[in-house]
Amino acid sequence: MPVLAWKCLYPVGIHFVLSQLVSYLGLYFLVQRTGADMSAYYQHVLMLTGLTGILAAVPCILLYRGDFSRRKETGILYPAADRHLPVPEILGFLIIGAFLGQYGNILVGLFQQYLNPEAYQETQSLISEGKSIWSLIFWMGIAAPFAEEVIFRWLVFLRMRDNMRVITAALFSGLTFGIYHMNLLQGVYATIMGLLFALILEWRGNLFASVFLHMGANIWSLLVSDVMLYMLDHTGATSVIALNLFLVFAGTYGIWRCYKNYQKRGCTRLI
Repeated sequence: MPVLAWKCLYPVGIHFVLSQLVSYLGLYFLVQRTGADMSAYYQHVLMLTGLTGILAAVPCILLYRGDFSRRKETGILYPAADRHLPVPEILGFLIIGAFLGQYGNILVGLFQQYLNPEAYQETQSLISEGKSIWSLIFWMGIAAPFAEEVIFRWLVFLRMRDNMRVITAALFSGLTFGIYHMNLLQGVYATIMGLLFALILEWRGNLFASVFLHMGANIWSLLVSDVMLYMLDHTGATSVIALNLFLVFAGTYGIWRCYKNYQKRGCTRLI
């Protein structure tokens, strides 16, 4: 068991070490060398976090390629798999991600009085203050989700799945993803989302399924307040209700279809 834990979790350690290194270098050059205060660090922390993710993703992609080759050699992958992800399906996963992100936040919000959200909200305000929406979307909605999926789903989840039941692997990888965030409110949310991302990744059998799910969840979380307020001001409550009904229907249907296709192919593994 210790060997399995090391094999599954050391990619997280790679990301953690790189994040600390990049953060302290950024802190040194932005604060100590320039004489600025901590606000200068927070102005650039998104970029530093994104660069950390990109740096960590490179060796982790190489590790995944080795894992994939070994799975093919041992014959545990379905040999005639169609791993192409067409554009309509990409849009579908973005919508499913938006659905999961919106209602995952609502679910966690029901228990926020027990989860001490003030510290997290204060930090998020410092990070996002003064940033353009496009900068937030790029770093928080594209770069971070890609890097996190490479580490936590492509490596942690899939390596666990090689040695235990899918649902158990999804649960443990989700818990790892939650603990990694080192914040109770965000950790509970990340655990739930990590579990769902892992299951849908397995059901669809395409690496980028979870990447687009994660991107959809993060981007929608950045946009949802402004979109809802705009719709209320310009088109009324009916359009807001219609949008939410669409997210619920499209999200649940998309998840159900992934699961049914997974059953149809006999629960065989594609990745």
